[in-house]
Amino acid sequence: MSSMAERVKTGTPMDALLIDEHCHIGYFPGLFAGDCSAEGVIQMMDSLGIDRAVVTHSAALQGDYRWGNDRIIEAIQTYPDRFYGYCTINPHYPESMRDELNRCFEHDGMRGIKLHPYTHQRALSYKHYVPVYEFAAQRRLFVMSHTYTPEDVMATDVLAREYSDAIFIMAHTGGEGHNVEQALEVAGKHDNVYGDVAVSQSFEGNIEWFVREIGSRKVLFGTDMACMTPVATVARIAMAEISDEEKLDIFGLNMQRILDYKKR
Repeated sequence: MSSMAERVKTGTPMDALLIDEHCHIGYFPGLFAGDCSAEGVIQMMDSLGIDRAVVTHSAALQGDYRWGNDRIIEAIQTYPDRFYGYCTINPHYPESMRDELNRCFEHDGMRGIKLHPYTHQRALSYKHYVPVYEFAAQRRLFVMSHTYTPEDVMATDVLAREYSDAIFIMAHTGGEGHNVEQALEVAGKHDNVYGDVAVSQSFEGNIEWFVREIGSRKVLFGTDMACMTPVATVARIAMAEISDEEKLDIFGLNMQRILDYKKR
């Protein structure tokens, strides 16, 4: 059988499970790589053989988080075989946080919690996030956060110890420079911390570096579509100088294990 690298060169399906754990529905100012509707995202997924995606709505990150969560609920109900949902929480509304979490997780397809300390301008250590972490630990959920500063990377280190029954996904794995190195160190220390490959400023060899530092079972496939094109991320993994077994971990098996964690 041909390797994944050979298959992707010829446009042949890779015969692999692909789960994109870092995906957006809705337009994000200044970032646009295609049709950002649910249907447009599915079209992008189909073009690359992506089976499932865990989605948040861009409006929930920038404006009305409840309205954005409603759009995600609609998406997971309309396309239950393609989407899982993130419930996005805004720390500026602590009085409604628990109610919103309970409301969102009445729906089976809602599987994780999304935090964005950059757009909401509150670090992950901020006191109003505590109910999120408690909720996630109680229900064995995963929390995915935009992680682009040393402060948020090191906060993940602390949170992973304090809330050991929750899973923490560092979106962008620190983002750039020394932050990435620190993020990999944190992910390597904790069984419940993962990094994703949606590193918006990628460079040659970074997939190999991630695997070398923390192993293929701690690295997740995230594209940041539809804000970014998913093509480059698929290619970076498929063409990386690692084994096909390691690529299978990254493309989907790791995220499937995280999704199954709640069932235990």
